[in-house]
Amino acid sequence: MNNSTLNKTTGSLCPNLPIQVTSVPYTPNATAQTITLITCIVNGISCPVATVENLLVFMVVLRRRSLRTTYNTSVLCLAFADLLIAMFIQPAFIAYQSGKYRSSTYECIPYFIKTVFEFWCVGLTFVTLALITLIRYFAVFRPFQYRILATPLRATFVIFSGWLLWTVFSFSLRFSSSGMNLKAYSILCSILTTVTLMETIIVSVKLHLEIKQRAVQRTSEQDHNRAIKATRTILIITGAFFICFFPILCASIVHQTGLVEVEVVFHSIYPLAESALFLTALINPAIYVWRNASVRNSIKDFTKFTNS
Repeated sequence: MNNSTLNKTTGSLCPNLPIQVTSVPYTPNATAQTITLITCIVNGISCPVATVENLLVFMVVLRRRSLRTTYNTSVLCLAFADLLIAMFIQPAFIAYQSGKYRSSTYECIPYFIKTVFEFWCVGLTFVTLALITLIRYFAVFRPFQYRILATPLRATFVIFSGWLLWTVFSFSLRFSSSGMNLKAYSILCSILTTVTLMETIIVSVKLHLEIKQRAVQRTSEQDHNRAIKATRTILIITGAFFICFFPILCASIVHQTGLVEVEVVFHSIYPLAESALFLTALINPAIYVWRNASVRNSIKDFTKFTNS
């Protein structure tokens, strides 16, 4: 399909939207229909489960004053970004995919929500993980300054400021003349990925050296050990996010290189990659609860309270 044909076909899709549709018309076939159905089923299951998980994290942390620490507050910011994906992006994605499966037509409003706000939400997760990793760095390697300066309110302010900057930037980009350019999107995602990944690697290496040094010195300061464990948890969450995000990068490379037909890219490869990315909203709270004994105990108490 040449560029002129592509422009004509995309121009007829959802002409009333304030953005240009960059996809191509959906032509049902056995493979495309199977993949569309699979993505609907996977997201239909993971969406409510992720919503319940993240809401549960919010409830058990906020109901106990002892859990409202700087670390837990920063994790709640990450849970909020996951909630946006589970309650907002995934339902739009399901509506968009199910419309193609039922009648081979585009559900324009779900397409708009999925396309514009997915970009925003993924960026929020990147920004949040980068800032939390930075906060954890100071908790482990600058513990004195951390104890003096770090408070739940300040952590929230730092992350909220990052969100605000990202929101202004992402929506300015999306609604600009080149905002829907997938090449620009790929470049930006690559930059965000590289920065966050390099930051995570640096913290991981320093954390590993710190643990070895503490093992040699046989120190057992409780607060410092707790900070190291919390930092490890964030690194595990960040690693899981990159694993789920990797298919999107691969799909983008395949698309930009033109190795596969655009119909296959847009209606088979990208939906599968997006479904993998959405799993972060399901995985993140599970890792957090698994790594935090206090939250697990609070969940047990909350479950007993609701059953009584």
